[in-house]
Amino acid sequence: MARPGPLPGLVALTLANTLSQFFRIAMGLVAPELARDLSLEPAALGTLSAAWFLAFALAQPVVGMALDRLGPRRSVAGLFLLAGLGCVLLATARSEARAVLAQVAIGLGCAPVYMGTLVVVARFWPAERFATLSAILLAIAATGSILGATPLALLVEAVGWRGAFLVFAALVLAAAAGVFLLVRDAPEGRPPPARGERPSDVVRGMVEVLRLRPLWPILPMLFATYAVVMAVRGLWAGPYLAEMHGLEPVPRGHALLSISLAMIGGLLGFAALERRLDRRKTPVLAATAVAVAGLLLLAARPELAAPWATLLLSAVVAGSVTYSLLMAQGRLFLPDRLVGRGLALLNMASFLGAASLQTLTGLVVAAAPVEPPAARWAGLFAFLALWLGLAVLPYTRSADPRTSAASRR
Repeated sequence: MARPGPLPGLVALTLANTLSQFFRIAMGLVAPELARDLSLEPAALGTLSAAWFLAFALAQPVVGMALDRLGPRRSVAGLFLLAGLGCVLLATARSEARAVLAQVAIGLGCAPVYMGTLVVVARFWPAERFATLSAILLAIAATGSILGATPLALLVEAVGWRGAFLVFAALVLAAAAGVFLLVRDAPEGRPPPARGERPSDVVRGMVEVLRLRPLWPILPMLFATYAVVMAVRGLWAGPYLAEMHGLEPVPRGHALLSISLAMIGGLLGFAALERRLDRRKTPVLAATAVAVAGLLLLAARPELAAPWATLLLSAVVAGSVTYSLLMAQGRLFLPDRLVGRGLALLNMASFLGAASLQTLTGLVVAAAPVEPPAARWAGLFAFLALWLGLAVLPYTRSADPRTSAASRR
């Protein structure tokens, strides 16, 4: 029987990545209810959310090795089963420690999904289509953030947040099976580049990636921008809208849905710009300026009416989803034999940033006075603006060659 082409496997990986996107932002909706049930303070809530991102980030070097040596099929399908186990652990958690363990398991399970998708794209499609395809696939997968808005709110109302995570455990198992059955690791007759490498060769390859100087000014932006998206959409937007505007789960879900749609719109918009301009640096700088402006406005007026606050939060997220552009910019400097490890290490920078910022923002919110609430949120938004502003400084010195020029090197 003929083996399927790469497209069915790409679809299966994108469905798995949709669930991965859901897990990283689901806390933004259920945080108030989960914090109440488990008696979590803001700092503990930040730690709980950070556990997912820290586990995800620390797994990236191993993920990169596995993708290059074992291929996306076995790496993604095998590890993704951990995410299903984590869902069950979270649904049955009665303590902060067990909830953190559940988040670690889900983060580890999701760690290879998007990188596996990028490796498949890099191996089966030409380099000049990498940025566009990766951005479009990420935008499709970002519908997982829509699942984490109104649909999750309705599911939580129907079966509670614990029952909702049991439902998603079943979805994870189905997605893992789809990846195992449909994904191809490399084109016919062409083994994965690192299939014959020894472990020592793999480690040397990772060190070689870290020595690529053109990547250095890109890393701070990867560390900062995605972290802001996850801090806003993935954690604090829900509590902010609940406390400052009294929104219950379903109207809160509607507001988060608007923010998620802005995120998807940003991803698709950046893909179109990159395809038209063959440039990444200028759109990243312009979008970051929009995000910083939105954060400063929220810091100055955290008591804005809910529709206006939601609009500004949407602008912040849309201006910070430059991940695919930054990954594409970094991809231009990676030799083919190091694509898996290189992309995984770039991804690691993004998720270490997200883990760090989740923890730091939890401390910022916890350290603020209880009254007035507006002061706590003003401090949070000002801190996020500073975080982005500092990352821009080294990035202004980054190189951004044309795709055609980079492919000839």
